[in-house]
Amino acid sequence: MNPQTVETVPRERSGSLPALGVMTVIPLENLRIHTYEAPEAAVFVNSHILETEHGLIVIDTQFLRPHAEDFRRYADSLGKPINRVIITHSHPDHWFGCEYFRNAPIYALAEVADQIRGGGEAMIQAYAPAFGDAITKTVVVPERIVRPGTETLDGVTLAYEKADAAEAGVNLVIELPENRVLIAQDLVYNRVHVFLQQKEMGPWLAHLRRFQEKEYDFVLSGHGLPANMQALADMAGYLEDATSALAASNDVPTLKQHLVGKYPSYRGEMLLDISGRYLYGT
Repeated sequence: MNPQTVETVPRERSGSLPALGVMTVIPLENLRIHTYEAPEAAVFVNSHILETEHGLIVIDTQFLRPHAEDFRRYADSLGKPINRVIITHSHPDHWFGCEYFRNAPIYALAEVADQIRGGGEAMIQAYAPAFGDAITKTVVVPERIVRPGTETLDGVTLAYEKADAAEAGVNLVIELPENRVLIAQDLVYNRVHVFLQQKEMGPWLAHLRRFQEKEYDFVLSGHGLPANMQALADMAGYLEDATSALAASNDVPTLKQHLVGKYPSYRGEMLLDISGRYLYGT
């Protein structure tokens, strides 16, 4: 990645309140990509805007209300209509913010829409004790379906691919082949510890290796700042180390000893604590 092509701007609340998130802008020939990375309280989750000549395509909508509202405010500041919102998978940090985008058509894979429809209320109830009014109280189900394949929107080609059995059971990955961009979302975490809910990493690694065979100038992750091809290799290495760490661990402290010890500069250690609920029931 050429750092001269990327503009990174912290977004500040008014007064003395802390930064809401970081916006990174990547200018390309026929579009600009805007990535909003939330702060640590929302596990550095990313939402993206593809700004085409005449409109906007929003990818994922944030977790906590302050960040979703700020992200929507930023989208509106671009002065173009939101032509569609795409939700890549059913984890709540990627769709809870849809309440701020209900006036736009919202798309997802059929399986993802079904998961949100069937489990969305339980997800809200699970996070309400910790986050209170900072999370949505409304399940907004994507009503339009994305199918694997290719389409061109306002001069930009998007290739949709379904990746099963990775970070989530069903993940949508979007390539912009003419722009050499991979929107990997939670298939890749960039220098952020990873949410792990299973011990078998084979399918996830297979997806990463398949994308490593291609060439991209930019890889956009679900957590962490925009990166290049190195993020795919780094993620594969992390999952290989996680496989060994999981085999040697029976609890979260031991797992963290392995992975935080191996990756001390990575952010988002709390994601390993969250993983423990699924791996060890703690």
